[in-house]
Amino acid sequence: MYKPVSPYRFYGGMENIKKEKSMIAILTDKPNVGREIARIVGAHKCENGYMAGNGYMVTWTFGNMISLAMPKDYGTGRLRREGFPLAPESFKLMVKHVKADTGWIPDINAVLQLKVIEKVFAACDTIVAATDASREGEMVFRYLYQYLDCRKPYYRLWISSLTDEAVLSGMDNLKPGTLFDRMYLAADSRNKADWTLGMNASYAICLATGLGNNSLGRVQTPVLAAISSRYRERENHIATDTYPVFVSLCKDNILFKMRCTVEFTDRERASELYEDCKLVGQARIAAIGKQVKEIEPPALYDLTELQKDANKYYRMTAGQSLDIAQRLYEKKLISYPRTSSRFLPEDVYHTLPCVMEKILDRKELRPYVKTMGINILDLPKRVVDADRVTEHHAIIITDMYPEGLNREEMQLYLMIIGRMLEAFMPVCRVEYTTVDAICAARKFQCRSYRIIEKGWFNIFEREGVLAGREFQPVPLPEFSSGEMVKVAGCNLVHKKDLPVSAYTDAELIEYMDTAGLGTVATRTHILQTLIDRKYVRYSGKYIIPTRKGLYMYETVRGMKIANAALTSGWEAQLARMEQGKLSQEEFLDGVTELAGEITEEIFRKYTN
Repeated sequence: MYKPVSPYRFYGGMENIKKEKSMIAILTDKPNVGREIARIVGAHKCENGYMAGNGYMVTWTFGNMISLAMPKDYGTGRLRREGFPLAPESFKLMVKHVKADTGWIPDINAVLQLKVIEKVFAACDTIVAATDASREGEMVFRYLYQYLDCRKPYYRLWISSLTDEAVLSGMDNLKPGTLFDRMYLAADSRNKADWTLGMNASYAICLATGLGNNSLGRVQTPVLAAISSRYRERENHIATDTYPVFVSLCKDNILFKMRCTVEFTDRERASELYEDCKLVGQARIAAIGKQVKEIEPPALYDLTELQKDANKYYRMTAGQSLDIAQRLYEKKLISYPRTSSRFLPEDVYHTLPCVMEKILDRKELRPYVKTMGINILDLPKRVVDADRVTEHHAIIITDMYPEGLNREEMQLYLMIIGRMLEAFMPVCRVEYTTVDAICAARKFQCRSYRIIEKGWFNIFEREGVLAGREFQPVPLPEFSSGEMVKVAGCNLVHKKDLPVSAYTDAELIEYMDTAGLGTVATRTHILQTLIDRKYVRYSGKYIIPTRKGLYMYETVRGMKIANAALTSGWEAQLARMEQGKLSQEEFLDGVTELAGEITEEIFRKYTN
């Protein structure tokens, strides 16, 4: 049994906290997380929009209910070209708006819950920020705190899982709110920069073209451009005919196929080789190359790799896998999923033997354990690297049993467990063989691989992770250079090269990660924004542009706002801001200058 945290004690390592009895408010950014934390701290009385008891009042937001105000809220009249770029001297906050028949109106649910939060804050002496332990979560709390003009002292609950132990430990070691000032500054700066570029580009394109309200953004527009560009490339593809020639050789009752290294585009020449190979009837082994490689286990999952594998192996969209991971986190089964790290700090590493021993005793997990080949009391430390742990460590399981999960939840949960086991297992040793042969004066080649020691590969046995399409897991006999081998058959194939496929979720997430577009916490939201604005849609497992999306792509194609490299250095600048090496003013001044260049380019193209 857990013991509810006493609200009358000192907070670990903190000064200026009153010893006498006081009421403490806890704010989360999801109702179910708020109710769970309320249970843990002993606030069992259910009120309208909050829980109370044991000296606590626990309330919640519905995500980010406060946003930056629109241009019209700054007294901007009818926009003209000379009024750009739009750059408020100081940004205003407003309640989240939703679209209605009469236009955009304040979200009534947000308005009502804000009144509840204001009431809770007023009734308490101290506030605990328990929103997501991330840049975005910090911004959710600070925006609300500022909007309500609150002056109460606040502290930060910073945890990486929602288990009772983690929450209790976090409550015993609350951190001063000021410790996260620079993190908030970076989040606020990125949000204001996105507003500046997005609003300027969107309003400028509407004013310049006169074609209504179309939304542009410094991340969503390059992503739309990438999706649309690939779609156009596929549409415009002209297939090329090729005629590969194969010979099947046989030795020691082992049949294997070899392909001519020359790619014929002339059917007549390919047919000549095909007939010559049949007449010759044998091939000479020209060279044999063998190489044994030790393939290291993959690193633990961060959100990007988890989303890519969930899409690749289970056809989950990026949004689905994130939602499922969030549910597993809220069910206390995994650590915080919105992480960009694939490593663990030392203290978390030392908890793993106990966690794995408890969890892996489950019957549904025994097939994974049977061939582990590791000692859970002496786990390799290759996953430990404190310098590569960001706000949160890699995604791992907790010691809670996975009960009552649906099929998709169990699939994702087993992926995370499997990856943990892979990360601690021995290397996989693979022998790669390349055989060259000469038949009818042409070079033929065969590439094969053979697993010597499975190691970590034994968990999932997914062949594609060991070799690409060039190497196949086919058995080959032993050869000696110069020996003659019987030709058992020949094949002439007519092929047309295929166009590039549209993006899958896995490919798009990887592209965004490589191009520095968005963060692990925002990429799924960016894709959903494009879908909500009817710029893109799903066609089976592929993401393709709509007519509206293609129109917008053609409108801004070649412009700075559609260039993925335009703001690729922002994350490095925001990291410097968190380190105190760059001021918000310097950063936003550069953003305003860039917004001016973007709007001038738009006006120059469509009004001159």
